[in-house]
Amino acid sequence: MWKTVKYNLIVLLVLLVLTEIVLWFFPVPDPYENAKQNMFYPPIGNMYIESQFDPNLKLQFATEEGLLGFENYKDTTNFTINNYGFRGDKLIMPKPSNEYRIFAIGGSSTESLYIDDADVWTQVLQENLNRENYQNKIVKVYNAGKSGDNIQDHIAMLSHRIIHLQPDEVIVFCGINDVTRLMLDDNPLKFNTTEKKDNNVGFGKMLGVFLYEFQIPRRLYYAFKSEEDALETIEIESNYQKKVKKTQARPVENQLPTTDYGNYANKVKTLIGICRANNIKLIFATQVVTWDTEDKALQNWHWMTSRGGVRYNAQKLQQKVDSINDVTINESMKFGVPVFKTDSIIPKTSDYLYDDCHFNPAGNKKMGEELATFIKTLNQ
Repeated sequence: MWKTVKYNLIVLLVLLVLTEIVLWFFPVPDPYENAKQNMFYPPIGNMYIESQFDPNLKLQFATEEGLLGFENYKDTTNFTINNYGFRGDKLIMPKPSNEYRIFAIGGSSTESLYIDDADVWTQVLQENLNRENYQNKIVKVYNAGKSGDNIQDHIAMLSHRIIHLQPDEVIVFCGINDVTRLMLDDNPLKFNTTEKKDNNVGFGKMLGVFLYEFQIPRRLYYAFKSEEDALETIEIESNYQKKVKKTQARPVENQLPTTDYGNYANKVKTLIGICRANNIKLIFATQVVTWDTEDKALQNWHWMTSRGGVRYNAQKLQQKVDSINDVTINESMKFGVPVFKTDSIIPKTSDYLYDDCHFNPAGNKKMGEELATFIKTLNQ
């Protein structure tokens, strides 16, 4: 009997090794990569910017069947990050004298993850402005959008990463992620509330470090991760249908947390102050969200009404976004900052959006073209 057990164990071990070798040709990311980086030494280089892309990153994405507006789109799309960590052309420093430099800051609606490099709205904007010889220079538009970023992240991105790159103009496209932050974040001033503990690394943590170096444990992690983790995960192939299904399975909560918009208003003024102090033109863009759309197809693709593990009433969430947009407009008016009213310019239909707030290819095209017209009108 012992020989049989021993034989079976050897066969199992060999199969595991072979499986691990095969899976390395189709790797998935380590779910605790960031934690490992900071386990043995304090975090450096990223203390003030919560999210960022590595320079010269190149990825390919694909969209699932049935995603609105992608029916005749490309099988795979290119997502390329330049030498300074932004989506767009190569960035040259110091800035050439014949370049007019624009940065677009925002969340996933700016980032446009599943849209090809050639079609993202910042690229469309760049091409439109160059056709019109805007400012009599070569226009370069750099996309600093990052999924999940809110106005606090935008301030960090502008002040710590963009200012020294000599921008002439900045576009801030914000709103929907700030609704979540204002509703659910009970520590808006970002005090360090974590009790300092002994930094000794125990056996359990070391075992985790070891196991997640292998592909089999990584896949087990992703297979059994929580529903909320699944909703927040960005995958190489879009998984919106899965997110929609998880959201629709939850009961609707009609009572939303109270929201204090004062913190958001102050941060809008902070962005304005930073740009004014550095002689940078600033444009705010309001957020377009489809939670009040009459388009039935779009209603069936809503998944972002789940916030913090709770599915909230879509109409009431829309009111929160409308209030955020009103704050953006009102604070901008006080300082003479122009506002591109995306929520009234881009129709809330499946012709232009594929879910709660993200542009499909046609929406990216319209956003870039309309924004180019708006910018040119400001300078006539």
